[in-house]
Amino acid sequence: MSNLRQFVAEHIYARIFRSPHWRVGWRSLTGPDLWDVQSLQATHWNYLPDPRTRFFADPMAIEHDGRVVLFVEDFDHSRQKGIISAVEFGSKGPVGPLQPVLEEPWHLSYPFVMEIDGEVWMIPESSANREVAIYRADPFPSKWVKEATLLRNVPANDATVLLHEGRYWLFTTIETSTHASSDLHIFSAPKIFGPWLPHQKNPVLRDPQCARSAGAIVKRNGHLWRPVQDCSRHYGAAVGLAEITRLDDCDYQQVVRNVIAPCREWPGRRLHTLTQASGFEFIDGSANVLRWA
Repeated sequence: MSNLRQFVAEHIYARIFRSPHWRVGWRSLTGPDLWDVQSLQATHWNYLPDPRTRFFADPMAIEHDGRVVLFVEDFDHSRQKGIISAVEFGSKGPVGPLQPVLEEPWHLSYPFVMEIDGEVWMIPESSANREVAIYRADPFPSKWVKEATLLRNVPANDATVLLHEGRYWLFTTIETSTHASSDLHIFSAPKIFGPWLPHQKNPVLRDPQCARSAGAIVKRNGHLWRPVQDCSRHYGAAVGLAEITRLDDCDYQQVVRNVIAPCREWPGRRLHTLTQASGFEFIDGSANVLRWA
């Protein structure tokens, strides 16, 4: 009976509100960040305004040539399709509205960005096209050129790349017949263009509570920390802070030390990305937006 009540409640909610509808929050860092305090308590967030007919999600930021630029998934409810948009940040926040920078015939999201040898690269999620592709900024940040396909014929979600001990490591969850966020696969390569080799223990983790990536991996006091999505009950319900305790060709281990969930400082039903760049921190979560508003 409880499952039936939940089904009815979710059906009614979907008829009244746009679901899902995500929003991006940002704040200037003048003290400890979320990796330091591992809590949303006593934090204050500004929101990127959206037109309600579209939502912004998956914030990914980078500083390049003295410019801080935030990239997001820009999802159109009427088209049911996402593109990548960007906005530059000045000292007081975003400068102007978001502008589209990358669109493909298929849905794009999770615009993971990184700098290698002076060039800026993006690996957006392209699971709808069953590939992991890499794009080069030309010029940054307004135009992107597809340079290569790193993984082919694979429904890979939220690919996140880490350079560790002279080797590139790619983390992604690969969809199965039962779940899109439970199986973590790792690939490694000597260079960003490969060849990419699967880890011998793939999937290295099977757990919807902590498999899927939720932003860039960071290094603190000699330790690697990976933000992960808690998808055990709902997609993107909370962000876990996982310490990577082993990463090599033979094994992978991580331990979730804390979980950041929606609260008074970040009201809503979900929270699923954490990233930062040059004095700014970004998160995203769900919002309640009436269909007829």
